[in-house]
Amino acid sequence: MDPDFLDITLVKVLSGLIIGLILGSFTTMLSYRIPRKLSIITPPSQCPHCHTPLSKRDLIPVLSWIKEKGLCRHCHERIGTRYLIIELITTLAVTLAFVVIGFEPALIAALFAIIGFVTLATINVEKHR
Repeated sequence: MDPDFLDITLVKVLSGLIIGLILGSFTTMLSYRIPRKLSIITPPSQCPHCHTPLSKRDLIPVLSWIKEKGLCRHCHERIGTRYLIIELITTLAVTLAFVVIGFEPALIAALFAIIGFVTLATINVEKHR
């Protein structure tokens, strides 16, 4: 196998993972705030229980949830698995888009579509539970 192929595939996967985690966190915020008619700009992210603003270390997608065992670092209330699941699904979809589409202009449209689809699907699932 061509070493250049492996190098570019690794770059695509790593780029997809990093961008996917960031967009997963954003998608989680959108799917929580939009149905509640909350601003997506302010206030900064906070614990849904004690409303303590989250620090940078609390906002590391997936890893901070795992590190804190799904609990708020401040009030120790359970933070729903919805955050973890949405971040993982978005990360997987974004990584797949990076690998399949590559660094082409169509990737931007795919990323918007992923964010929109996961956000709307989450809102719909939670609305009908």
